[in-house]
Amino acid sequence: MVSILLAVAASVSWGFSDFLGGLTSRRLSLLSVLLISQSVGLVMVLPAVLMSDQAPVDGPARLSAIGGSLAGLVGIAALYRAIAIGVVSIAAPISATGAVIPVAVGALRGETTSGWQEIGMVLAILGVVLAAWTAGDPMHTSATSHQRRAGTGFALLAAAGFGGFFVLLHDASTYSVVWATFVQRLTSVSVLLVASLIVRPSLAVGWRRTPQLLAIGVLDQGANLLYGFASTVGLVSLAAVLASLFPVVTVVLARAILHERLSRTQQTGVACALAGVALIAGG
Repeated sequence: MVSILLAVAASVSWGFSDFLGGLTSRRLSLLSVLLISQSVGLVMVLPAVLMSDQAPVDGPARLSAIGGSLAGLVGIAALYRAIAIGVVSIAAPISATGAVIPVAVGALRGETTSGWQEIGMVLAILGVVLAAWTAGDPMHTSATSHQRRAGTGFALLAAAGFGGFFVLLHDASTYSVVWATFVQRLTSVSVLLVASLIVRPSLAVGWRRTPQLLAIGVLDQGANLLYGFASTVGLVSLAAVLASLFPVVTVVLARAILHERLSRTQQTGVACALAGVALIAGG
């Protein structure tokens, strides 16, 4: 039960972070948003590492954390880009299907789930797809065919990145969640710093957008820690599926903040996702 609660909390935190990150990337360069928000996450986890009485991660765990960082960075950059070019309806459902990767890996590693939990995972993934589905909605027909194709490509890349991130961060977190997330964040910031030296984006974000960038970093790092703990105290397959509910949060935020209406299909998706969570928790 603890793992389930932590994973759901991670999905909520990622949902808020991705919503803010995608909107902010429409106004600022993607590289600037990532560098600043990821740096905030690094500063956030640093005190925990300094106060930790655990030894630094060993070689294999360090490699897993680095690999997870690179996969996650690709995933979040692709998702932010897909949202920034105005194809949220395509990006959200496809990116969430990355949860299939840790489910498959968990099965290969011998993880066992009950029949109800398996039904719950299917319902949760179906709910994510339906909750983010906007096909045929006149409010979401402004995207050009080129944008839709580009969005699909970025969303598929995001799904692959998130799937790899879920598996590799779990592997590193079995040694130490705090150290794993620190290495993961240090890697992403280092990569973004090198990219910034090459591309030289403008980092003049303005004070008005600073709170948003701080919130993105704190929420994203918080979600990483929550998922790291969730995947180590329970099954990684269940934790990954529940953590992948973040598009449902994004849809609800769009309704509450941007006043976008929820179609019947999206309402059905939210209900399916919640039913899936209930079955996973009760299974």
